[in-house]
Amino acid sequence: MENKKRDSKQRNPIVLLLFAIVFPLIITLGLAFIVLSVAGVNVTGWVKDKGANIPVVSTFVSSDEEIELERKLEKARETIEEQNAQLDDLNNEITSLENIVEELELENKKLKNRESDSEDNGTKQEANNEEIKQAAASFRKMDPEKAAPIIQNLDTNRAVEILTNLSGDIRGEILAEMEPKKAAELTEEMSVK
Repeated sequence: MENKKRDSKQRNPIVLLLFAIVFPLIITLGLAFIVLSVAGVNVTGWVKDKGANIPVVSTFVSSDEEIELERKLEKARETIEEQNAQLDDLNNEITSLENIVEELELENKKLKNRESDSEDNGTKQEANNEEIKQAAASFRKMDPEKAAPIIQNLDTNRAVEILTNLSGDIRGEILAEMEPKKAAELTEEMSVK
């Protein structure tokens, strides 16, 4: 029995503290809050303002404006992330399009070079054909005995081109005046072309 009395005495200080100090303090604060609110004092605003400066209480006390600002801030962050992702996609697309433009410009340049080369080749070919016609006209007027050694000493392709621009009679007379081996070679080349 004595042990029971000792246990109750040891518990009594804690219970005594609760009933003597904590509960009355809570009841007094509650009544003060009600009385001040009825009297027209903005107690919640005062608690929020003063409580925001207290480290532990500030986490529990936040105004509607702060909540709204936090919501807006989070929404703005999400929008920024979405726009950054879109910006990255657009930058990738721009890079891809720039590469395509470079490829097309290179292809265009190649085509222009081919075109100018073919025009140059056409111009060169026309000039070459004109020279051959002029040379053939000169050999038409020459004596076959004098024309034969000249044509015989020309490049085979050039000699063939000149001979093909001459009439059959003049060609025959010039070939008759050439060395038989060279005349045979030129005649064979003319038959291939």
